[in-house]
Formats: sequence, C-alpha cells, structure tokens
Amino acid sequence: MRREWLDPFTSDVEVVFASAEQNLRKYPEPLAGHALEQLYLLNPLLRDSGHSYIGYILPLWMQHSDGLSQESAHQLSTACLIHMLYFLNQDDVMDELPEDTTLKLSLGNLYYMDALQSYAELFDLSSTFWTYFRQYVVDWAVSVTGEHSVDYFQLNPLLIAQKAAPLLIGATGALILLRQPDRVIPLCSAINITLMTLQMTDDFTDTNQDAVHGNYNSYLSHISAALNHNYPAHPLSERVHDNVYNTQMMNSYVDIANQYNRTLTSSNLGISHLEAFNSYLCSTLVQAVQEITQRKKQLLQGGFHHWISDRQLGF
Repeated sequence: MRREWLDPFTSDVEVVFASAEQNLRKYPEPLAGHALEQLYLLNPLLRDSGHSYIGYILPLWMQHSDGLSQESAHQLSTACLIHMLYFLNQDDVMDELPEDTTLKLSLGNLYYMDALQSYAELFDLSSTFWTYFRQYVVDWAVSVTGEHSVDYFQLNPLLIAQKAAPLLIGATGALILLRQPDRVIPLCSAINITLMTLQMTDDFTDTNQDAVHGNYNSYLSHISAALNHNYPAHPLSERVHDNVYNTQMMNSYVDIANQYNRTLTSSNLGISHLEAFNSYLCSTLVQAVQEITQRKKQLLQGGFHHWISDRQLGF
C-alpha cells in the first residue's frame, strides 16, 4: 500500500536523517554509538519505526503544501527529529524506569542542546516561535505529571494529545518561517486530532502492558468510565480487566476516533497528508478491533475449529 503521507518524501527523509547522523557522530563515545543506534531505530527507510515520523515530517509536508523552502524544511525537520529523540528518552525513563536510565538522560541533554541550537539558527530571540515553544513544553510537562491523577480522556479526548505537544513545534515553526502566524492555532488544532488518534491506537495496542505498569491509557479510561470505575485514581478493578475485549467497548472507542476524523477531513486546512494519515490511523484501529472480534468468534466455536484456524493463519 502506498503511504502518501510518507513515500513521496523518501529523498527528504534521507537528507534529514543524514543531517541528524552528522550531528550525533560528534558526541563523545560511547554516547555517539548509542545515539546512532537510537536514530537507526527511528529511520522508516531502514526498518519499521512505527508512526514516529509524525514527529519530524510536518515541515516536509508543508514544503509541499505551503511552499516552505527546502533548506528551511530540512533544517527544521532535522531539529524536530533530534528533539523527538530527547522526548522519547524522557518518556522511556518516566514510563518504564529502564536499566539504562543514566544513559538515556545523558543523551537527552545532548539531543536537547543540538535541537535548541538548530532552532536558534532559524528563529531569533524575539520570534514568537519561542513563546509557542515554551507553551508546548509546558503542556507536555503538565500532561505527563497529571496522568496518574487526572482522567484526561474523559475530560476531553483531545487532552491526551498534550503528551505529544512538542510535536507541534515543526508545524508552528514552518508557519512562522512562512510569515503566516494566524494559521498556527487552527493548524495545530487539526494536528492535535491526529496526535490524539495516534495515542488512541497506541493505547489500544498497549492496553495490557499499560495495565501492568500502571501507565495512563485512554482505552482503559474508556472502559472505566463505562463501568463507573474511578480511573486512574484507583487500581483497575477485575471488571475493567474482564471488559478489555468487550465488543461494545471496543466499537464505541473506535467511534470516538472516527468522529474526530470527520471533523479533521471537513476542516479544509489544505494539508492533505495530515488528513490521509489520520484516516489511516482510524482504519488501523478499526482493523485491530475486527481482528480481535474474529478471534473471539473462533474461540466460541470450539477448540478444534480454533486449532484449525490457527493452523491456517500460521500461528
């Protein structure tokens, strides 16, 4: 399947990753080696890197849709990529407490300094870019610290996008370079829908893992609200666990994503790649629910039928 939000930008992505690699190679060893490994894991041209490209591809989309210069798009995209590495390391430390915490935090500071330097080359100190930059980092900080006490998804599903607020920097920076600051708020509102949908798909996939680690999860929030369970203030009840694969719960969760997708596609903001990407995310969420539903039907039809089906599917 052609990924219209990524495949046409292959040559641009190559340039961005090569530029980021050039920066990371300047780090002292062994930090440089670890940094290059992390960069490799994010490169969609070398391996399946999930949907992480949303963190740096927005300036490349706007090069195509809005006429942002190629040089500015590449430089801003590179800065966003390195900045994203910083936030990914921060998230790993907060969510999973990995054994290499010291390494991740140390690398994070180097990533942050490189990203700031690149931004500073594009925007002078008086630019409104820095006001937005600060606000996005504040939104991120408030979101990640409040996840254990505030049920953001029930307050407003779009609030779960704040955990990814720094990803708005690329689009905001592009609009400021294009001298179109009046478009920042409407475009970032649209991007927040995509960031919400992306978080919803990740949460649905990671439901069991997040339940074990106690991480906030919008799908667990959705189930808990339906069952009148106070989430995330109290540990998950047995009823919540028992309803993780409840068809009605899964379908109503998908309905929320589809509702916001309709809002996005009718917004006429002129960035077709964003709309296509969000629609794709919705379709993957629908497919995941359909696969689980089909699996449940096979299990209900009995052990022998289930064994035959597994053999046919290659399990």
